[in-house]
Amino acid sequence: FSHKFGKKITYLNYLSDLREHLKYDQLNIPQEVIRYVESLKYIQKGKLPPVVKVPPPRPPLPTQQFGVSLQYIKDKNKGELIPPVMKETVSYLKRKGLHVEGLFRRSASIQTIKDVQKLYNQGKSVNFDDYHDIHIPAVILKTFLRELPQPLLTFDCYDHILGITSVESSLRVTRCKQIIQGLPEHNYIVLKYLICFLHMVSQESIYNRMTASSLACVFGLNLIWPSKGTASLSALVPLNLFTELLIDFYTNIFNSRTVPGE
Repeated sequence: FSHKFGKKITYLNYLSDLREHLKYDQLNIPQEVIRYVESLKYIQKGKLPPVVKVPPPRPPLPTQQFGVSLQYIKDKNKGELIPPVMKETVSYLKRKGLHVEGLFRRSASIQTIKDVQKLYNQGKSVNFDDYHDIHIPAVILKTFLRELPQPLLTFDCYDHILGITSVESSLRVTRCKQIIQGLPEHNYIVLKYLICFLHMVSQESIYNRMTASSLACVFGLNLIWPSKGTASLSALVPLNLFTELLIDFYTNIFNSRTVPGE
């Protein structure tokens, strides 16, 4: 790149240096990355980094909402098909967030998000009015989806979804419907509930600026990811396109399958 552009780049040695340039507490940095950066400091001083003992994973609480399967949540919530976190965040955003510009694009304090997650996992009630930030329930919804042990669209659908770009444009909605029909009943119901809401958000894009395409960019990787590793950059195009089609053609795609108890 040009010398002029190069002058605009700031080089940092440690994550902590970011505090001078942005809201560091809003970055969701994995613990593995933080431990690695800490070990670099010791290595540069010619010392061996201390051995960090990672405690074994704890069994989930009976009230656990994040990081557990849809089936686990259903079993612990008297057979309710829609997880409480989804139901409460969607309900709140329907009432107060449809006209908020940039809904789902804005971040929130990571500590606040962790506090809300803790309340949910302990089975305590959450009143989003107490936080005075409409983006907190939006981030909580995305976090819930991202922390499912298996994506809502399931690992089995990943390769099928990647093939959507090779399908003729006029047949893509039909192909989406075929893929969705293959989902387990519970996943299908929860997905339908979510996409119905995102379709509603897109219908208000004149106010919130969140078209189906914009929402797909946000939700694509929260709905589907590979069973091993992370999605490649080339995979983002079909993943986002598939999500966009689900939102844009919600009525057409979900109109032919009704599940008991839906």
